[in-house]
Amino acid sequence: MQESAERPEWFDMQGLLLSAYPRLTQARYQLFRITEGQNAAARLWLNRLRHDITPGLKHERSLRPRNFNIAMSATGLAKLVDVGTPFEPSIDDVAAVLPHFSQPFIEGIAGNEYRSRILGHIDKNRPEMWAWGSPATPVDLLLMVFAAPDDLQAAVAHAAPPPGVVTEIGNLQATLPLPIDGPIREHFGFVDGISQPILAGTDDAERFPESSHLSALGEFVFGYQDGAGETSLPTLTSDARFGKNGSYLVLSQLAQCVPEFWDFMRRQTAGPDEAAHLAAKVVGRWPDGTPLVPYVNRDDNEFGFSADPYGHGCPIGAHIRRANPRDSFLNTNHPVDSAISRNRHRILRRGRSYGERYTEELQNADSPRGLYFMCLNSDIERQFEFIQQNWINSPAFFGLAGERDPLISGRLKPATMTVAGVPAPVCVAGLEQFVIVEGAQYFFLPGLRALGHLAGVN
Repeated sequence: MQESAERPEWFDMQGLLLSAYPRLTQARYQLFRITEGQNAAARLWLNRLRHDITPGLKHERSLRPRNFNIAMSATGLAKLVDVGTPFEPSIDDVAAVLPHFSQPFIEGIAGNEYRSRILGHIDKNRPEMWAWGSPATPVDLLLMVFAAPDDLQAAVAHAAPPPGVVTEIGNLQATLPLPIDGPIREHFGFVDGISQPILAGTDDAERFPESSHLSALGEFVFGYQDGAGETSLPTLTSDARFGKNGSYLVLSQLAQCVPEFWDFMRRQTAGPDEAAHLAAKVVGRWPDGTPLVPYVNRDDNEFGFSADPYGHGCPIGAHIRRANPRDSFLNTNHPVDSAISRNRHRILRRGRSYGERYTEELQNADSPRGLYFMCLNSDIERQFEFIQQNWINSPAFFGLAGERDPLISGRLKPATMTVAGVPAPVCVAGLEQFVIVEGAQYFFLPGLRALGHLAGVN
């Protein structure tokens, strides 16, 4: 097993890298823009807040009754690094302050038309329609507060910035409380968060050393070897180790059109069982999380798609197959590489749902609901953007023609999906867009020492 050349500094990482805080069942994400002329004051707030930021804990997770994490966009980071950064800095301004950070991060998720196209931010998803994160609604800081439901309001108040220093953008509502027992389900009704990378050097890696999900620490955390044995480390002129133990964080607010999703499934089928079966074909799993790959049970997450090469179980274009093709690209004429060497396009997901559950009895179809999609990666282009461009939004994924992810892809017209079958495949046509982007941005999640640098104390 490939190990990072340097011993992981868990306690210098923000806790989100090692835990999704499942025992802290509710969360609030706050987006802020630093007020004009308040860059120095924002640093003072960060200096106070950094003492509450939760460090990474390898062995015991979520020990604190409250957990705080903070990240900043490229503009926010530039304003904290150089208090003289303009209130509305250009990309050139930001690049001058952060010359060693990646271009996607510098430009931002809505930075140009090319990025919007490859990410599927078109039509209903286009940045001009967003509530936050577009050039018209920029975001500097992301504060993440995790707590028990009866403590969330007090935890948010504890971390609140001084008046006038920042302005809240988007006013994101608190997340839907996680279940105390049982699986987490997203709003369409499917178990979520099943498949995650296992980070080398963690307890899980020690327990499952042969797992197909084993991934190099450097794929998600700066300063350690990635799957190719290389190390990336964004630096500052004033601090050569600034990026160490940090990560890039992607946040997207994804609205889910739940009644429309199930209405479509019912219109295409003859009854509730058939509707659930079609929905499972779209997702790639049964609602309880069982994969559609033949001979795989619900608790088996080590399965591959090579046992179902033509998609008779799990369709080639199903969401989970596009989002993570697993062993689909293995060359049987070549010795099998290690999982760490193969897992170069994985992302570490940390999302949570928001809004009340849809029920016909409550007639709450118009109530806002969806997913705050959040992921961590050390190379935005090779990981998050690669998945979106080459798998989710690709019309030619594994030989398909003119099809995109039927669940989350952005599109200009209703989608089609091929479902393999005997004696002939079935084409499901007219799939509307059931998931709509309402805001998004790239952020940098710094290590704790880097937070001290930003606060001006080291």
